[in-house]
Amino acid sequence: MLNGFLGSGKTTMLQNLLLQAGKRTPRLRPAVIVNDMSSLDVDGIVVEETEIVSEQQGNFASISGGSVHSDELLPKLIGIAETMLDTCDIEHIFIETSGSTRPWPLIKALTNHPRLQLHGFLSLVDAAMLRDDFDYGESIAAQVGRQLDAGTLGVETLIAEQVMFASKIYLTKLDKLQPEQVTRTAAALHQLNPFAGITGVRFGSVQLDTVLRQPRFPLDRVRQLGSEIEAFDTAHPETGRLVSLVLDDPRPFHPQRLWDAYTTALPQTLYRSKGMTWIPTRDDKVLLWNQAAGGVDLGFFGYWKAGVLQRERRAEIGESTPGEGPVQRRLLPVEIAGLTREVNAIDPIFGDRRTSITLLGEEADTRAFLTRLQECLCTSDEVAAWQRGEKFDDPWPQQTLTVGPQYADGRRR
Repeated sequence: MLNGFLGSGKTTMLQNLLLQAGKRTPRLRPAVIVNDMSSLDVDGIVVEETEIVSEQQGNFASISGGSVHSDELLPKLIGIAETMLDTCDIEHIFIETSGSTRPWPLIKALTNHPRLQLHGFLSLVDAAMLRDDFDYGESIAAQVGRQLDAGTLGVETLIAEQVMFASKIYLTKLDKLQPEQVTRTAAALHQLNPFAGITGVRFGSVQLDTVLRQPRFPLDRVRQLGSEIEAFDTAHPETGRLVSLVLDDPRPFHPQRLWDAYTTALPQTLYRSKGMTWIPTRDDKVLLWNQAAGGVDLGFFGYWKAGVLQRERRAEIGESTPGEGPVQRRLLPVEIAGLTREVNAIDPIFGDRRTSITLLGEEADTRAFLTRLQECLCTSDEVAAWQRGEKFDDPWPQQTLTVGPQYADGRRR
C-alpha cells in the first residue's frame, strides 16, 4: 500500500517499482489498483504507461471520484482485488491511494480479509511541504491536538494519521532540502511514529526488493489507535475540508497568462493539481501538468493525434524544422485519411487536444484559483490567432524543469 498526502510522490514511486518489476528475471507478476480523489484518472493513465499492467491484461484497475477509505469505495476496492485473484496469475498487488485517504479503514479491511495479507503500509511524506507549511513537521502534533479538542479533522490530522499508521516511512523531495533540514524533518516524523523506519528517497527511487521484503503489517501495534479513531469519528462525523475540482475544456492555455497565474497567484492551500493540457506554441504536444504545493512540473507526455496530422501536412508542403531538416512523412495516405476522420469527429477546431486538469485543496482558495485558470484559457480571438499561425508570448522553458513560484501572499517557495 502506497499512502501519503497529495503530491508526496506516490505515482512516481509506483512507476519506478513497476519498471523494476518488468526487468526482473523471472518477471514479477504484479497487479495494481490506483485510487484518485478526482474524477479525472490522471495517475491511472500515467501508471498504465509502464505497460507491465493494463486493464486489458486484467491486472490493473483505477478507482476515481473519492478516497478508498470511504464506505462507498472500500467495498469496490476489495471487490476488484478479489476479481484479480480469481482471474489473474499475480504475486503482489500494489495499491496507490489518493492523497486524502485515511489509513485505518483500509488496514482493518485488508488485514481481516481471508485471501489477502498486508505486507507493507508505506507512507510517503513530502519533506519540502513539511518544511514550508508545517515547520518541518514540528507543528503537526500541537495542531492535531487543537483539532481533536474542537471535534474537527484538518489537513494536519490527515497527515498525522498517514504517518502514525505506517509500517515504513519514505521522505520524498529531498533534492529541495539541505542535509540538516532532512534530519530535522525525520526527527519530527519519528516523534509521531517511533516504530516505523524512515528512509529518504529522491525521485521515487527505491529498490523493489526492499518493498517486497516488507514484513506482515503489525496490526496489534495500531489496533488501539484505530479504535480511538473510530470512536472519534462516531462522535464527530467527518467534515472534510478538501475538495476536488475539474477544469475540462478543449481550448489551450495562453502560455503567458498561465505562467503569471502559477508564479504570482498560487494559493498555499491548493495542495495538488494535475492533468493534461496544451499551449498554442507547442500545439502538437501533450503536456503533463503536475503541481504539488509550490512546485510545478510541465512535462512532455506524447503527441496529440491532431499534432501528428499537423506534421504530415507540414511534410506535404515541404516545410523544414530548424536544426532537423525537412519534415518527413510517416503515415500512408489511407492512414492519414482515417486519422483525419477520427480527429475531426472529436472537435473540428481542436481535434483531440484538450485541457483536463484536476485541482485538490481547501475549498475557498481552490475555487478561486479554478476561476483564475479559466481566465488563462485562450479567448475566441486568441484561438483565431492560433489558427492563423500567429505568435504567442511563451515564458515556459523549452526544456522540462521544476519551478518554484510565489504564493499569492508573496512567500517564495
